[in-house]
Amino acid sequence: MAVRAGIRITRLLAASVSVLALGAGCSGGGGGAGVERGIPTPAAGKIAAFDLSALSKDYDLNKTVVPRWSLVATDRAGNVYMMDRSLERPEVMKMTPGGDVSRYAVAVFAKTPTAMVVRSDGSLVFSDSTTSAGAFRVISGNGTETELKISPDYLAARPIGERPDGSLVVSEGGNIWSLKDGKAARLYHQSKDVGDSAVVDPSGTVYVVPANLGDVVVVPVGRQPYHAHESGTVPGTGTPIASMAPTALTPASTGGFYALGADKAITETIVLHVRGDEASVLAKTPLSGRTCAPGKQYPALANSCGARAYIVQSGGRVLLLGNVGTHDGPADPALALIA
Repeated sequence: MAVRAGIRITRLLAASVSVLALGAGCSGGGGGAGVERGIPTPAAGKIAAFDLSALSKDYDLNKTVVPRWSLVATDRAGNVYMMDRSLERPEVMKMTPGGDVSRYAVAVFAKTPTAMVVRSDGSLVFSDSTTSAGAFRVISGNGTETELKISPDYLAARPIGERPDGSLVVSEGGNIWSLKDGKAARLYHQSKDVGDSAVVDPSGTVYVVPANLGDVVVVPVGRQPYHAHESGTVPGTGTPIASMAPTALTPASTGGFYALGADKAITETIVLHVRGDEASVLAKTPLSGRTCAPGKQYPALANSCGARAYIVQSGGRVLLLGNVGTHDGPADPALALIA
């Protein structure tokens, strides 16, 4: 599994400006007797808050996972890779499922990167606004830089994941392509641009997610694309899951993908697992929430921890990272829940 966690947080960011000053506390009740070292493992039905900056004495991940500008991805082992793409010389930080943090790579970009994928060999594939020149930038774990040639006719191409056979899956305009051994095969086409609204799960199935979860396109390996229609409602509100607008996507190790979804009123963020026609709600956080205390756990479906910008799976946990918007004071803690 290779992952690019798509980031579409503009709507949440705009909505959050007016509510971030509300309520500094986190309701729903805290639990736990002290701060757990590393990334916490919450109880079933709970969401656990933890401080990214406390994971390492050498690297403060709160300075890497920032509103709007971070790229976040994972590899097959559940390691999380993070980069603040707003910097001229950004560092790619690596966080293991156990919470160990290290600097994985350093790069200089002439143009701001638009996507990052971690391949099975550990190399990082980047797209940016110069991709129209006909190549993706590739940085290996030892720092070696190369180029992956793509068609010069591609428009705003970006990598979105890797299939088990080693082929790189790329979105370009309204197309999804598979690239391997210098050859390209088109997997899917639609009239609207795909952009970052697609994800590749461990089986190689590509999910293309439109404006909401009411019409998800599934592209399995060796089969024709089909449309999946998610049913069910959000607990406590009755809001149809199909109406949720995804703001971030990441593959799920059991198949399908995890998503952060916003309701139409943009009052809360829903954490979902989608696989085929099935969708389930793991947690929900109100946009108007501010923070929860690191080291404590709260009910996953009834808390005021506030929305987070990015979602990844690391080992047996789903992690919600990064503030949605900027505010005075320390960064909001990351959140963990059972995958």
